Amino acid sequence: MIPRRRISMDVSHLPTDAFGMRDLMAWGTTGFVVIEGFTLVLCAVVLLYLTGNFATWPPEGTLRPSLVAPTTALAIMLASVPLMRWLDHRTREFDLEKVRLGLTAGAMVSAIVVGFRAWELTQSLNVKWDTNAYGSAQWLVVGSHGTLLAVQFIEIVGMAGIFWLGPVERKHFSDASDIAYYWVFIVLNWVPLYVLSFLLPYWI
Repeated sequence: MIPRRRISMDVSHLPTDAFGMRDLMAWGTTGFVVIEGFTLVLCAVVLLYLTGNFATWPPEGTLRPSLVAPTTALAIMLASVPLMRWLDHRTREFDLEKVRLGLTAGAMVSAIVVGFRAWELTQSLNVKWDTNAYGSAQWLVVGSHGTLLAVQFIEIVGMAGIFWLGPVERKHFSDASDIAYYWVFIVLNWVPLYVLSFLLPYWI
């Protein structure tokens, strides 16, 4: 029997950490972005479809949503994008102290936004989920996006805990970068959903 030749190479010189699409975890995050983005699109389609079933939107006898809290929350979310971009840059520099500060600030912003989302669902929509089809659609859109905010809040707090309590490894910096990437996705996809949920009822 002829022995098979084994091909091998020395890869010890290659880096043990990477960012962006060179990082396996980033591919997982991107998969979440695709799945959750598609889910939110379906929620938006449901809402738009239901608008055609009523002469007015919201249906007669249903209050329009309040705009103060949702608009304030949207402004906070948009203002947080530069913070998360800054955090992303600091992770690529492996700046431990600044990443700690960025994650802490991100956790605080996330907590505030989650609080606003709870307020929007219970006070700003001015309709219960089981009142009519309009209420169900509104709760579907706002609530579905709210679950992403809640999960992201837990993730940011957990990552901040790792960076403050350690031990911190180089791979954790790319994980923090992925958090910043996903937060920007959550913020940007909320803009059209905010328009559908809170402004559309004033336009139709």
